[in-house]
Formats: sequence, C-alpha cells, structure tokens
Amino acid sequence: MSETELDPLVGQVLNGRFEIVSPLGVGGMGRVYKAVQQPLGREVALKVLNPRYDGTKDPGFERRFFLEASMTSKLKHPNTITVHDYGRTEDGIYFIAMELLEGETLQKILAENGRLPWARALYVGGQIARSLREAHKLGMVHRDLKPANIMLVSEGTGGDLVKVLDFGLVKSFTPDHPKEDEVDRTGLTQAGVLLGSPLYMAPEQARGEADPRTDIYALGVVVFQMIAGRPPFMSKESIDVIVKHIREPAPDLQELVPEVPLEVAHVVAKCLAKEPSARFQSMDELLEAMRIAGSGQGLSGAFVDPRTQSGIIARTSTPGMPAVQGGAATPSFTSAEQVRSHEIELLDGDKPASRTKLLLIAAVVTFVGIGLGGAIAWKATRPEEVPVKPPVVELPPTTPPPLAETPKPPQAVDVTFEVDSVPRGARVTRDGEELGVTPFAFSLPKTGDAPLQVELQFALDGYETASLTAQGSDGTVNVSKALVARPKKPEVTKPPKNVKKPPKSPQQPEGFKADPY
Repeated sequence: MSETELDPLVGQVLNGRFEIVSPLGVGGMGRVYKAVQQPLGREVALKVLNPRYDGTKDPGFERRFFLEASMTSKLKHPNTITVHDYGRTEDGIYFIAMELLEGETLQKILAENGRLPWARALYVGGQIARSLREAHKLGMVHRDLKPANIMLVSEGTGGDLVKVLDFGLVKSFTPDHPKEDEVDRTGLTQAGVLLGSPLYMAPEQARGEADPRTDIYALGVVVFQMIAGRPPFMSKESIDVIVKHIREPAPDLQELVPEVPLEVAHVVAKCLAKEPSARFQSMDELLEAMRIAGSGQGLSGAFVDPRTQSGIIARTSTPGMPAVQGGAATPSFTSAEQVRSHEIELLDGDKPASRTKLLLIAAVVTFVGIGLGGAIAWKATRPEEVPVKPPVVELPPTTPPPLAETPKPPQAVDVTFEVDSVPRGARVTRDGEELGVTPFAFSLPKTGDAPLQVELQFALDGYETASLTAQGSDGTVNVSKALVARPKKPEVTKPPKNVKKPPKSPQQPEGFKADPY
C-alpha cells in the first residue's frame, strides 16, 4: 500500500477548514501535508504537529506556540514563507497552514550538485539576508538556519527565488525525551532541541545565547557550504562539531576554492568570526558588504574598481617591474590579485593586511632595488669625462599636449523591485509581459545616472485594474499597491405594463388567519 493509503489523515478535513490531500514530508515535530483551505479553495502546506505535543508535560507549550506563530505570521517579505493560519483542533492537535511552494530545498540542490558558483551563492545568500533582516527588525531570531530550511523556487526568468522556511516556529519547544528516529538527514539535529543544528551553530548559541548576529554566523556557514561544497566544520559526533565552532578558526575559503574573489572570501570569514562583536552587526551591514564584493566582480551595484569596462587592468600608484623604454623606467600594470588585495584593505581596516602589505612592499622593494642597481651599473660602466660647462640656452617651456580621455561607459547596476498588493494574488504585467503574482520580486539592469522607471499594471478578479509607476537607482525598491474593489451594478427592474391591481378584500376581523397551516 502507498503512503497516502496508510495515512489516516489523508482525505480528512482538519478543523473544518483544511481538506488534507496528500503527505509532503515527515519530520521530528510532525508531518507536512498538501491541503486545500476551505472555503477559499487555496492550496496550502499544512504542518500537523505530533499529538504528543499536547502541553500535558509542558504547561507553557500552548502559550509559546501561539506567541511564536502569531509573530511569524507578521513576516511579509517575499523571501520568507507566508503563514496563512494556525491553531489547535478540538482534540488537541496543533497545526500551521503555510504557503505551498514548488521547488527544491538548498540541501537537496547541494547534495545533487556538490557546490554552486560563487556568484550564485552570493545571490542566494543576499535573499536569505533580506528575509532575516525583516525578522530581526521585528525582534525575531531564526536560530536554526540551514540548507534544509531554505527552498529555491524557480522563477519564470530562470533565476532563483529564495524562501526561508520554519521561521521561529516551535524552535524553543523541547520535548522531554526525543526518540532516536527524530534525527534529520545530517544525523546531527534532534527535533525540537533549542540549540539548533550543530553544523550551523554559532559559538554563543552552544552556550544558550542568541541574537541577530547568531543568524549572521549561520548564514556565513550556509554561504561557505554553497561555495566550497562542504560546511567549514565537520565530524562524526555532534559535540566535536560544536567544539570546532568554538575553538578552531574557519578554513580559508580561497584555499579550498581558488577562483573565489578575495572580497567574497573576506565577507564569509567575517560572518564566521568567533566573537559576535567581530562579525557584521546587522543584516544591513552584511548586505552592503555583499553588494560591494559582488559589484567588484561586475555583478551589480556601485563599486570602485580600477579595472576598465574592457577588462584591461588599469595603472595604479603601486609600481611593479619597470620596463626600460628610452632609458626611462615605466611601472607595469598591477595584477588582478594585487588589485583585489588593495581593495579589501580599504573595505575593512581591521582585517590583517599581511598579504596586501607583502604584495605592496615587495613591489616597492623590487622597484627601488632595480632602480638603484641600474644606477650603480650605469655609473660603473660610464667612462670618466673632463667636465665641460655647456652654454646656457634658455628654451621656452613646452607643455605636453593633453591626453584625450576616453569616457568610460556607464556601469550597469541591478535594481530589485519587491512587489506586493493589498489584497495579494494580483497578476502584475509590464508592457504586456506578465512578471508574476504578488508577492514577488524581480530585478532589472540600470545604466546611466537617471533612475530606472517601470510602469506596472495590477489585475485581480473582482478589483479594478490599477497602474503604478516605480523608480529606483540601486539596491532594493519596495512597491505596494492597494487595489479598489469593483462596485457591483444594481439591477434595475421595470414594473410590468397593464397589470391590474387586485381588488381590495373586505376588512377581516382581528385575529383572523387566511391559512391556519
């Protein structure tokens, strides 16, 4: 028999509203089903908690459940899964109705692909950070961020739309005796344990402490794993992994994946700092660092890059090996590695600059050494001459002709529009092309100084079609449109013509009933 036939809840209607269609997954806290919410006819993912979470052993369970569920339902960011409803049935079963997603978890994608290109990892990590940023502003900390709780939903444009799952729900619920089979596929995380997942656990979280910087550490681990194909710390035993998080420095990401730009590796390393005060202090700081690191490699955003648009490395004030041309020493072009080292030093003055300084010092020493050596050799081979005073001839000063500056083409900047509507579910089009259904996000490139302007049309059954003009220069632009319900036309009925009025009946006595039945 199939799993659907064996599950007694399939075909049942939970709490009079949710018709359970089929199972989607099983976890330590319960099961997740595909269901239809009535009377809306909306498909949802229905998480039904294990019946043993009934509050008999933990009197505070119900209060915490409803408190955290209500807080999570306030999250509206497009990169966070939407909670539609939650509650408790008459027979004591807790449930949560969430947005039904079609996609794959990041855990499955990494298991199939090993690792992701660093640019895609940075793009996915940025969306995760935006989801967490909204939660942090509402006073919530995820505490269990990991690839299994991150889903990538395919967009029509072929890009990745990230959804962060299980946001704060039932993370503080600690059952007295977890069963042996309540372990996820990593073999490390028991259901309901407050600590979270050891592979992604910040050092302070192992001590029972958590704040927004704890999520920044976990996100750093996730981005590290996306790029390197493995978490920074691994071991067969959970306790050994936790000890490594506390004591051992994270591996050098560039040593594992040499093609990763130094700026990107530095951002990940700062997320993985042992002390929370040494990490980025907010998701805004992290997002800005990601933007700078990505734009330095031509992804998006404004970033001062000494390379030209044609890909040629520009001259810098750091001299390299001189080339003799007509007796003059001309500094060579600096390497891309030197450029990156110099840029990252400017981005973060607290970063140990041993590699950068060694590159710069070596270049200077090489230049000075060769210059002095050349001067000594020239002096030793030159024959002695009798000094003769040349005649003094004054020449008019010559001004070299100005070099024609080649204007640099404008750098492309991606502008992300996060689109929503009240109510949600509206189809949004631009120039006749459907972009998505609210809420969703899309990005467009912008060149030049003028802000990017887009005209969006919103359409929803029962509501007037509406338009909205949005514009942005860089970063993320939030766009929301309140739709107006379409008024219903009253039906006008004309009285029929030539209708004879009924004759007046004689007045009946008081209490008379024409039809006693």
